[in-house]
Amino acid sequence: MTNTDPVESFEIERKYAVAENAVLPPAAAFAALGLVLDAPEEHRLEARYFDTPDFALGAQRVAVRERRGGKDEGWHLKEKGAAGARELLWPPASSMPAGLEGEIRRRIGGARARVGVIARLSTVRIVVRVRDASGEEVVEIADDRVDALNELEGGRQRWREWEAELMPGADAALLDGIERVFEAAGARRVRGISKIQRAMGASTAGASPAASADPPAAPDDPATVPGDLSAADRKVEP
Repeated sequence: MTNTDPVESFEIERKYAVAENAVLPPAAAFAALGLVLDAPEEHRLEARYFDTPDFALGAQRVAVRERRGGKDEGWHLKEKGAAGARELLWPPASSMPAGLEGEIRRRIGGARARVGVIARLSTVRIVVRVRDASGEEVVEIADDRVDALNELEGGRQRWREWEAELMPGADAALLDGIERVFEAAGARRVRGISKIQRAMGASTAGASPAASADPPAAPDDPATVPGDLSAADRKVEP
């Protein structure tokens, strides 16, 4: 592997809508599950998302972004599936890596020429690492305050969300326990809506920007969708 090769990983996470004044649950709530919290860390993330104007990549449940800041700074390709997301990460670079260019062309061919920036997201992220009784990190919690600009239409949205990401090798049942803790703090599970979908808003009508790894909820289940999303925002892939 060279320093220009991507690092591959598989991401399993759950996303939650929360009020702007929500407070992350205290350590005692996690201690009841046999879990210990590290001290919170703050990161400032700047991301540019890329696709064609008609979302040729999103139609294949693929998201491409460049992110600055945080532990995974660099160029990302995320491919969503029913169980989670396969992610390829290239190191930071001033232009799109050749390997990522190749991945895009393999999926959409000549439409690569129409790929450009469709959104910019600025995020203030508070990270809390969750450990089991042995000290092993098992889940990473992210408390995100997002400021998103739709570059196709110029619309801007701001929102807050929590994420719980399972670490490799950890028991997936841990996410169920953390979900109960989050719900007790007023959080609501969001299924099928990714950050880029929400950022694009009305631009998604009739198209398919990359969806969340979570399977879509039933359309009559309002508890799974943030209350301020429009009907266009709710459109997700099957």
